[in-house]
Amino acid sequence: MGAQQAVRTTDFRLLWAAASTSLLGDGIRTAALPLLAASLSPTPAAVGVVTFAGTIPILLFSLFGGALADRHDRRNLMWRIDLARGLVVAAFAVWVLTSVPPLWGLAVMTFLLGSAGAVFDNTSGPFIADLVEPAELPKANGRLQASQLVSFQFLGPPVGAALFAVSAGAPLVVDAATFIAAAGLVFAIRARHAPARSAVTTTIRADIAEGVRWLWRQKGLRLLAFELGLANLTLQMGTTVLVLLIVNVLHGPEASYGVVLACGAVGGLLGSFAAAWIRKNLRLGPGIGLSIGVVAAALLLVGFAWAVPVVAVGYALGGFGIMLWNVQVVVIRQRLVPRELLGRVTSAYRLIGWGGGPVGAVLGGALGTALGIRAPLVIGGVVLALSLLLVPRLAALERT
Repeated sequence: MGAQQAVRTTDFRLLWAAASTSLLGDGIRTAALPLLAASLSPTPAAVGVVTFAGTIPILLFSLFGGALADRHDRRNLMWRIDLARGLVVAAFAVWVLTSVPPLWGLAVMTFLLGSAGAVFDNTSGPFIADLVEPAELPKANGRLQASQLVSFQFLGPPVGAALFAVSAGAPLVVDAATFIAAAGLVFAIRARHAPARSAVTTTIRADIAEGVRWLWRQKGLRLLAFELGLANLTLQMGTTVLVLLIVNVLHGPEASYGVVLACGAVGGLLGSFAAAWIRKNLRLGPGIGLSIGVVAAALLLVGFAWAVPVVAVGYALGGFGIMLWNVQVVVIRQRLVPRELLGRVTSAYRLIGWGGGPVGAVLGGALGTALGIRAPLVIGGVVLALSLLLVPRLAALERT
């Protein structure tokens, strides 16, 4: 191994460690915030407002974040954002520990974290491509997906729910610490991203437009983004009311909410094993169709669940389907998009793909209030199942 390769390997390990640490905090917060929102106001509308506040920054700042990722040193952006997020969460933790914050305070905090995350997420993906060779991308992505499963989905939610049962502020203290630790690990990375010459001689608006145009010309990738947007819309409809379904309708303890979220990681782990066989034996279209069908079935199962264990099975099934999607799609985007455009194209893709989240949060809260807690899950499952009609149009990506 040459000296340069050794540095790249060390840098990726630092990034991997930072991601694993931060994802643990994210998982803890993912379980704690809905429980906190439900304790402040146990209604679908209240949980929907907080969820909307955390997801609307995707629509507001995603394109801007992608342009920043291509114009500036990605390492510097990432550690500074992690440090800022750590300070925001720490300040809110003090508020929770010393008094009872209003619902709007929780919404403001989630909005700030979502805004920072919109820039961070559009920077971290392209930064992986800066640290590893193209042939190593599947392995690197696999390790990060493993961290997503273990830290964010399997360990974080049960820990977050358990800490919340002890003290509402405890999960936030731990989350703040993980952000600050991750900032230190990213700061230790030696690699630098040198922006293309055009990135410093053009306007941010022009940079954003270039990324959007490139994505729009790629028919298959564009369709994947829209399919992801619809999937995220329906999933967010369901997850907005999930905590109320478990605690208020099925009368499960607060800790069971974290356990249900962790079951998604178990399903995701099984999905990661199955994905290798699926990629080998199925073309992209049928593989994507299978992942969408599984997630739609999971939403319907949770919507009709009569006990918390049934919800857990449904959530595991959903994790299985989501992992099938991720393994098939992530590398396609990294390989297709030119390196100098990767931040901007990724942000445009995520604007479409993740932009369904805030819409789903609003719809989930509204439908849950008007039609009952189960309605967003059932309607979301039906809509996602109907989206299978779009899958045959993915032929443009079959040769990728």
